[in-house]
Amino acid sequence: MSITLEGRIFHTISVIAIPTVCIQVIFNLFIHLYQAAVVAAAVAVIQLFLYYLSRFKNKLNLAIILSAIEINISNSFAYIYNSGIEGSILLLFAVSLFLTILISARRQWLFLFIFNAATVLSLLYVEFIRPGMVLQHYSNRQEMFIDIGVTYFIVICLLYICTTLVRKSYDRQKNEAIEKAHKLELINIEKDKLFSLISHDLTTPLASVKQYMQLLTAVELDIQDRSAMEQKLISSVDDAQYLLNNLLLWARNQLQNNEVQLEQLNFKDTLNHTLQMFLQMAKNKNIRVLVNLPDHLMVMGDKLMIQSVARNLLNNAFKFTPANGDIEVKARQDGNRCVFSVKDSGVGISEEKQRQIFTLRIASSYGTENEKGTGLGLSLCKDFIEKQGGKIWFESVPKVGTTFYIALRTAN
Repeated sequence: MSITLEGRIFHTISVIAIPTVCIQVIFNLFIHLYQAAVVAAAVAVIQLFLYYLSRFKNKLNLAIILSAIEINISNSFAYIYNSGIEGSILLLFAVSLFLTILISARRQWLFLFIFNAATVLSLLYVEFIRPGMVLQHYSNRQEMFIDIGVTYFIVICLLYICTTLVRKSYDRQKNEAIEKAHKLELINIEKDKLFSLISHDLTTPLASVKQYMQLLTAVELDIQDRSAMEQKLISSVDDAQYLLNNLLLWARNQLQNNEVQLEQLNFKDTLNHTLQMFLQMAKNKNIRVLVNLPDHLMVMGDKLMIQSVARNLLNNAFKFTPANGDIEVKARQDGNRCVFSVKDSGVGISEEKQRQIFTLRIASSYGTENEKGTGLGLSLCKDFIEKQGGKIWFESVPKVGTTFYIALRTAN
């Protein structure tokens, strides 16, 4: 159960007040203020009940209202039985108003203020016109100084503790707000860069489509030229489709904060359709693909997210692996984890790009056959894997190749 700042302050005050009032009972007995001792004992019992009501029954607002009433009534009795205006009770009236306003709802502040002020002014007025209402006085000056000094010490301790709690909470929330604002500023900068880059990269395939259509209407092409142009057009449209798909996934993830639907999945069956799509791509580019996925490896994961991650990793592997290269796709069980890897013999990743590989600090990049990419997909991969409680990492050597790994919890 989450406890609010107001709740923490109320509980702290109660924990301090209960033993303090118990000490006050003993002290009042010692200085012969017997009626004040009885009032203090009643306050200790009531405050203990109110602490229980808030801390264990989760009824903070009710506890605060009852506490405000109890404090004013008990202070009134203490005022009468503890030397009236010459005593220390006015200090308690003042600090009790501060503390109850500190932890109560804003709509209750005016009521608390009026209730407190009316109670004190009434006591002062009655004592002024009927001094005999005060039933007990200090027996000597020593008792008066001790009582007022001890009460003052209790008051400043309560003020210090509560003010410290409020200030710490304020500083923590202020720092969190500053940190969030800084992160938001960075996200906005990267977002602007992202959409600028996306819009630029989408211009190329759309321009290709337009030029192709214009060429068809203006010039008669032979079969060979038409076929070559169609292949380039298909490649451009594929790049645009892949880019748009990642962009839509990223936008949906940012706006809707995609909920993870964890379930038991056969890892091989989950990736089977995705792998079939890329095996055809391997034939077109003359790339050898080795697939080694155990038949009965079960994982706890989100099916759509796992497939999206696999598509991105495989797409990058094919994009940056030259013709006659090799790609190895495999999975293995490592304790309570499934470790999936995609290894290629491609161009590798430079050290500069390795430091930014999972961030939105993206830039256009080109594969071995000028396939365009932005790196947005890897940022999505990291987000999707971490939402499933997994981990993603990579190893890369420039001009040798790259291996991406993901680890997910098994369902065994």
